[in-house]
Amino acid sequence: MNFFLKLRHWQLFLITWGVPIILNFFTIGNPFLIVKLAPYMMAFFAIGTFGWIWSIATALHSKLPPDVKINLNVFKILFAIPSVYLAGMVIWTSDLLSGGPVDSSKDNSAMIALIIIPLHLISMFCVFMCLRFAVKIMKSVELGRMAKVGDYIGDFMFIWMMPIGVWFVQPRLNRLVE
Repeated sequence: MNFFLKLRHWQLFLITWGVPIILNFFTIGNPFLIVKLAPYMMAFFAIGTFGWIWSIATALHSKLPPDVKINLNVFKILFAIPSVYLAGMVIWTSDLLSGGPVDSSKDNSAMIALIIIPLHLISMFCVFMCLRFAVKIMKSVELGRMAKVGDYIGDFMFIWMMPIGVWFVQPRLNRLVE
């Protein structure tokens, strides 16, 4: 997965945003096709984005200064939760949108309220923690010391606002990897 860190910023942008945008552009006249491809566009975007975050944390962890200790296993656990959740959502959504028989007598609102919403909130929390972890490692490698929140909050916001962050953060990652 370290190839994400060697990509140019425009290449990473095309992988994470370009393909879904192009697919959306070519399906704009066919709403049925957009609905059918939506789970796959979501999966493509997530693989690119999550792969990038995974690469930042795992590849740069070995470049941390000797006095900086950050537990990589915590990151891996936090990373697994939204990954499994997202895979389940892609499968569930693609099954739901596959056009199979719909049982109108079932009310799924209770399932959504009791299962999906809490899982989604937990997953969002884990994603934010993974972003924080990756940015903290990146900034600690750059600074040569343990980064404090004030040191990396700007980079956190850049990566969180993904399309913007790719253009500013990826060139710095390219320099750190070289």
